[in-house]
Amino acid sequence: MHRLVVCPTCRRQYDASALAAGATFGCRCGATVTVGAAVARDAAVVRCQSCGAARAEGALTCAYCGSDFTLHDQDLDTMCPSCFARISDRARYCHNCGTAIVPEETATTATDRLCPACGDGHPLRSRALGTSGFSALECGRCAGLFVSEKVFDLLEEQARKVADPTPDAAALRADVRSGPPRATPAGPFYRPCPVCATRMTRFNFEKVSGILLDRCPEHGIWFDATELDATLRFIRSGGEHLAAARATSDDRARESEQRFRVEPRAPDEEMRTTFSSSSDGLGWGALAWLADFLSRRAR
Repeated sequence: MHRLVVCPTCRRQYDASALAAGATFGCRCGATVTVGAAVARDAAVVRCQSCGAARAEGALTCAYCGSDFTLHDQDLDTMCPSCFARISDRARYCHNCGTAIVPEETATTATDRLCPACGDGHPLRSRALGTSGFSALECGRCAGLFVSEKVFDLLEEQARKVADPTPDAAALRADVRSGPPRATPAGPFYRPCPVCATRMTRFNFEKVSGILLDRCPEHGIWFDATELDATLRFIRSGGEHLAAARATSDDRARESEQRFRVEPRAPDEEMRTTFSSSSDGLGWGALAWLADFLSRRAR
């Protein structure tokens, strides 16, 4: 049974399966977390384990995301950190209480994570992300944030629910720019992941936002100060709709270019092709004979 526990201060979730009931460990926010002695219990499925939406009475599928309402008895091996119900190992939300399931690491006494921008001597500390119920690792010096992929996926989902479906490009740029000014990126261009130390990949979010982020495919995304706010503002303002429309337009342009592209040919081949396809039906040999005949008459 996978036992998940949550820090009472920053709400960061840990997998405490390896620790006995009553054991304590330090959260990265500085708080001490105690592994309780609660026993997992079975629960009726009242919420979708894919999106967390409430189940309509008698419904077999979720009205919001289309997922089936099933218990998946073969993998109910995880305990919800909030209500202690047995849930699927693959669940993103508890099907009993709706809590988002985002364990970010194993509860151990691991060494502190270092800021990928500031480097040695500047450890990251855990902090709550407002009232979202999620947490991130924050650098107290540069205010950068390291957010796990699971947490960012859920933040994206929340932002998409209120996104403008028909955004205006000019209004979108004005809205995103009206937020807090973005900090100048510090540290090396390719920054190390604070979890595995692998160099992260820098990318332009949605290719058109102008927000450059650093991603470790295994552990999460690094946001410089104010970049997480700018990214969520871009989504809420409908930026993903514009990005998708531009991608579709670019694909059509490339398809059209491929369709009408003419491959270059050697000059002599081009000439023979033109002569052989001329409207009077004369081939290359006939034209050569005609040229010779006219040359003789000119003499």
